[in-house]
Amino acid sequence: LGLSEDESARALSDNDEKVFGRQEVINIDDKQTTLILVKNPVGLDQVLEMISTDKEPFSLAVMLNANYADGIDTSWIWDGNFEGLPFDRIPSVLTGGERYKDITFRLRVAGVPEKNFSQREKLEDVVSFIKQMPTNHVYVLATYTAVLQLRKFLSEQGYIKGGMD
Repeated sequence: LGLSEDESARALSDNDEKVFGRQEVINIDDKQTTLILVKNPVGLDQVLEMISTDKEPFSLAVMLNANYADGIDTSWIWDGNFEGLPFDRIPSVLTGGERYKDITFRLRVAGVPEKNFSQREKLEDVVSFIKQMPTNHVYVLATYTAVLQLRKFLSEQGYIKGGMD
């Protein structure tokens, strides 16, 4: 491409431009909330593996929708290796989204300790719960339309600028 090594290195190391739903960090009342889009079993496994490397305790929220843009078949959640999560470092797990009952059942099967587990149906209740989670870092794994809904709500509340910023 005619770029020098320095130009290439600068372009690849520039993390100022976060891509919507791709590990963007949103500060929600002093909770460093990492929003990660999940949409298929391969991507889900990569995300689960990545967050498992976090050496510090963290909280986890999983939001599952099954609208047309998400894919209406949610069976792919059973292919994700939730069992591999370090539950000893995850003191709080929350499920939400329009199909919260499906992801709740999946996480219960995976072995989330009942004392650490909560579910919230409404988006505003999900965000309120995130604010109360016991860790400073919260990972939110969400399907496409759940990301859109969450970002819209956070924009309306002033946490981010615009639903897609």
